[in-house]
Amino acid sequence: MRHAESACSVLHVDLDAFFVSVERVLNPRLCGRPVVVGGAAATRGVVAAASYEARQYGIHSAMPMAQAMRLCPHLIRVPGQHKMYARASKAVFDLLGGYTPVLEKVSVDEAYLDLRGTEHLFGRAVDAAERMRREVKERLRLDLTVGVSRNRLVSKVASGFAKPHGLFDVRPGQEPRFFAPLPVKVLPGIGPVTQKKLRDFHIDDLGTLATTESWFLQEVFGRYGPIMKRRARGEDATPVCPAWGKPVRKSIGQERTFAEDTHDAVVLRGRLQAMLEETCARLRREGWLARTMSLKVRYADFTTETRDVRLPHPSDHDLEWWQAACALLEKALRRRTLIRLLGVRFSGLQRGFWQGGLFEEERIAQRSRLTVLDRMREKYGAQAVCAGDRLWLYKSP
Repeated sequence: MRHAESACSVLHVDLDAFFVSVERVLNPRLCGRPVVVGGAAATRGVVAAASYEARQYGIHSAMPMAQAMRLCPHLIRVPGQHKMYARASKAVFDLLGGYTPVLEKVSVDEAYLDLRGTEHLFGRAVDAAERMRREVKERLRLDLTVGVSRNRLVSKVASGFAKPHGLFDVRPGQEPRFFAPLPVKVLPGIGPVTQKKLRDFHIDDLGTLATTESWFLQEVFGRYGPIMKRRARGEDATPVCPAWGKPVRKSIGQERTFAEDTHDAVVLRGRLQAMLEETCARLRREGWLARTMSLKVRYADFTTETRDVRLPHPSDHDLEWWQAACALLEKALRRRTLIRLLGVRFSGLQRGFWQGGLFEEERIAQRSRLTVLDRMREKYGAQAVCAGDRLWLYKSP
């Protein structure tokens, strides 16, 4: 019995309506009212987070803000303070890191913890989880939802049943019984297409999926079929992987949706320049060099195209990517359709900082200027010094 108790050691923690919760800590008058964080409807903003009061009106994340406002006319929108959210997230996970070094942060408000070996310090995993919830609430005034089981898959599903700000514990050996009545859509990895295909074969719940013949699932879904069956029984051997044991980042990028669809080359070049400067600054700040840049264009008819370009050498310098980026944009403009969204993404990342050669005096001088620009923008804002192509972004209306 003691062994079974200690086997239940993986936690999935989730900060409830995190962005809204942080805003309520900063402004208690928002408590108990329907609140969303996101961009303005006039600029085609979307809902980044919604309070539980707002969700009662059918509002959810990724919903267009204009639609959210129609569903709830007295909805309160706040634009968001992402630096503050990052600080709050760090405070929470620093606190949780005091319970175990095996903590895998998967987003700003979500993480897995492996508590094996900590029983002599904090007791059973479920007791440690309750202590975490209480400590986060008392010290940071934020609500934490926790799922507890002996693997990360079951803990992830369990935390969904614990919302809002609750705790759900699945004891060892009870995983198949817990999963059996649940619809297949709750299993991470099963999207709408797979769900529809399963429904066509009258496989609607995890209990049915768990008892379906493996050969049949492999015939229909390929090698993923038997894997789905094992997961439907609550089996998962994926370890909790801390940051120091995780694979390196694959890409860094950003994208922007325009308030109005446009084909104006000046506007598009200005936005492209801004995104290049900001994303390359992030590459430098995090110590990455990139080999490939992708330009993403979404047109007014929602057709989306992505074009790639590579430099002869990895770089984190926006001026070195600029000409290639402009060439990709020119190709995009040949399609006589208004553009709705523009994005850039760097991939082929490798660790390292740029180092000039012995005879690359001009590049070394450029690099020195770039270091100064980074410091100025960090201190005074992105608009402090900017290229001519992006000046229109900061003009007063």
